Amino acid sequence: MDEVDTIILSELQHDARISMAELGKKLNIAPSTVFKRIEKLKKSGVIEGFTIAINTDYLEEHLIAFLTIKVDPDEKDAISQFLTEQECILEVYETLEPADFIAKVRVGTITQLKKEVLIPLSKFDGMKEIRPILTVRRVKEHFGSLRRYD
Repeated sequence: MDEVDTIILSELQHDARISMAELGKKLNIAPSTVFKRIEKLKKSGVIEGFTIAINTDYLEEHLIAFLTIKVDPDEKDAISQFLTEQECILEVYETLEPADFIAKVRVGTITQLKKEVLIPLSKFDGMKEIRPILTVRRVKEHFGSLRRYD
C-alpha cells in the first residue's frame, strides 16, 4: 500500500459515495486507475466493505452502552461466540487488563440491555464480572484516520 492508496482510503472513509472521476481529479490520476486501486484494496482485504453512518438519535434503539467483561480463561471462546452472535452488540474487542472483553451495545432501553445481554451473560459459568457503562450523548464518532508509517 502506497501513499495514493492511503489517500484513496482516507477519502472513502470520509465519503464512500465519492465518484471515481472526482477522486481521480483530487489525486490527479485517471478514474480507471482509482477503480483498479480500489478493486485491489478490496481483493487484498484492506477494504472489507462500504457502509453508511446513521445518526442513532433517530432510531428506537438509541441507548449505547459499553460493557467491560472479565471471564475465566477456559470460557473465553464460548463467551466470545455469544457476544458475536447478539445483533444488539455492535463491536467486541478482546483486551488486556483490567477486562478480558469490551463490547459496544445499542439497545432501546436498560430493560432490553438486561434481558438480551446482561442476564444471559451472567449465566455463563466462567463469568467473573460485567460492568455496563451507559452513555449520555455521543461527543464524537469517527472511524479512524489513516497515517502512513514507513
